[in-house]
This record gives sequence, C-alpha cells and structure tokens, in this order.
Amino acid sequence: MKISKKIFAILLAVVLTLSIFAVSASAAGTAKGDEWMTVTITTDKGVNTCSTKETVKVTVSIACNYNVPTFRFPIMYDKSVFQAKTLLGQEALGTCATAGTLSFNKITDGSCIPENYDADQFGCILFQWVANTSGSVGCINNPEGEAAFSFELETTAGSAGKTGSIFIPSESNLFYYMAIEDPDVATSFYYLTADTCAMSFVPANVTVEAADVALVPNELYDSTAVIDEENLLVYGLTTGLTSAGDVKEYVTATGGATIRVAPNDVGYGTGSKINLQLGGNTVKTYAMIIFGDIDGDADITAMDITEAVGIFAGTITPENNYKIVAADIGIHDGDLDAMDITTIVGLFAGSLSLDQANPYAE
Repeated sequence: MKISKKIFAILLAVVLTLSIFAVSASAAGTAKGDEWMTVTITTDKGVNTCSTKETVKVTVSIACNYNVPTFRFPIMYDKSVFQAKTLLGQEALGTCATAGTLSFNKITDGSCIPENYDADQFGCILFQWVANTSGSVGCINNPEGEAAFSFELETTAGSAGKTGSIFIPSESNLFYYMAIEDPDVATSFYYLTADTCAMSFVPANVTVEAADVALVPNELYDSTAVIDEENLLVYGLTTGLTSAGDVKEYVTATGGATIRVAPNDVGYGTGSKINLQLGGNTVKTYAMIIFGDIDGDADITAMDITEAVGIFAGTITPENNYKIVAADIGIHDGDLDAMDITTIVGLFAGSLSLDQANPYAE
C-alpha cells in the first residue's frame, strides 16, 4: 500500500471513529461549491401489493456529482408494517461491491431516530460504507445514479391493508459529509456540511393487500350461527353460553385471523363482542345477539322481561341498540313494543319456542 493511501486510511479512520468533520487544517482538497447527492430507495414490489409475512427486497441507489469515499445512512421503516429479519440479506451493489466495505447495525434503542419521530412507531437500520485504499481510493461519483446496496425486510403478520414507508430522515445528524478531490491523492480529501452539500432522499412505500378476514360458522360443530356482515352481528346462538370456548364452537375466522371473545358486564350474551385479530391488532368486531336475552347474561329470565318493560315504558334507557335488536322478535318492526314483550314472556314461561337462527319466521 502506498504511503498516501496509508495516510488516507488513518485520516478516514479518525473521521469515522470520532465523527470529526471540521479538521480543515488537514484537508488538502478543495470543494467545488456545487456538491449534491440524491439517495433513492426502491423495492422489488414496485406499485404492486404484497402479502403479510412476505420478504421485501430494498435497494438503495446513490446519485452524486462529487467523489464520495464513505457514507452513512439511517434507514427507517414503519414497525407496524415491516420487521428486520434476523439475516438481512444485505449486499453491496455497483461501485460499493468492488471499492469498499459495507456494514450495518440494527439499532433498537432509538438512538438513530431523530427527535421528531416516535421510536415506538419506527425501526432503524444504520448502513455504513467505507472505501478501500488499495490502489486508488475507492469512491462513488455518478450523477446518473447507481444501485449502491440492498437489504431485506419482512412484512409483519398484522400489516394487512396497511401501507408502510421505508425512508432516510433528512433531519438525521448521522450523515457523513466527506469528499476526496482526487482518488489518486489520498490527502486531497475535504469536508462538506449540510449547508454546502445538498442531500435529498426519495422514500419507498409498500402496500400490503388486505386479508380476507371474516367470521364464519364453525363447521366442526355443525354450527347454526348466522353472520350478518352488513351490521356486523352474530346470532343463531344458543342460550346458556358461559365461556369464550362455548362461543368458539359456533364461529371461527378466515384469513389467518384469530378470535378473541369479549363478554359484556354480565356474561356471554347479547352485546358481547367477537374480535378478529391479526398480529395482535383487532381488524374486525362483531356483536353477539341472543334473541330474548335483553340484559346480556345469555339466558331468558324475568330480568329480561323487567328490562324490556322498562325500555318500552321509557323508564330505562338502553345503553346500546343490541338490546332492541334482541327484543324485537314479535312483529320485527325495528322497535320494542307490547308484542315483543308478550313474546319474551312466552319464551320465559316456556309456552313459546324460538329458532335463534331464524327468529322472524312466521
């Protein structure tokens, strides 16, 4: 290695280790005064959507009009849409593949995320490239642009229907502003600043296709459940439900979703909720209806008659419309009336029966 190359290597190591960018007394090169760099991020998904838990190849391209012997970019991404895989598959491309060393760190403590971003919302990978010093000093200088490096992310299990960004925050203070005037003269490096070198960044957006998530009758138990997708209601259930397990014998989920049953204040009856979840996020919620069960305990009792009479008389204000739906089984006119109360009394007394899956049959 030539002496000049050793000098460059030492100076570059000092710059990268100590982040000292203002040692102009040691710099022999001269700035042109019009230096600029544009960094563009693209993915292999382009304008197409992708699925959850799918690998996304990210390519970072650099266009610049000066000799760049080193760079450092914090690349951020929406954590609700992307996660960094254990093996990022990072690869140096173009000039970077032959003229230097590319390294990266997945930063998990939020230290590479600017203050105006929420570290709980964004992840960050810090990429750094350092030119080699064998022969001419390796550098990047291509105003037309070239693919510099690539790496991989993976869409999360809960990303269905979301769009996530992959970007370099222009507010970051981690960029290197180092240049070299002549790659054959290692001492001809010089320093730029954010004010003297225009740096711009083009992000990439990736859209994950919405999953076909829905609640359906559980065929394993010959379920009689009826799913009202328009109103997000579930009926056709039996009285006497006492647990989430009882409910799950009636319904199951499609699209890779899981079911979480949320009982109301008194039990697993009218007004209880069935939440469909993807990746820990609730993507759809249905309400349970047991006809004749007004108070929500999953049984038809004297309390249901008392509450129905109170609602009809105006002395009780129902806290939700599910009570009205559950009570409207007399003439089915969208309201709670005397005929509905008579029907509920008959159900309680056992003089009437009701098909929960077809309560409005003549």
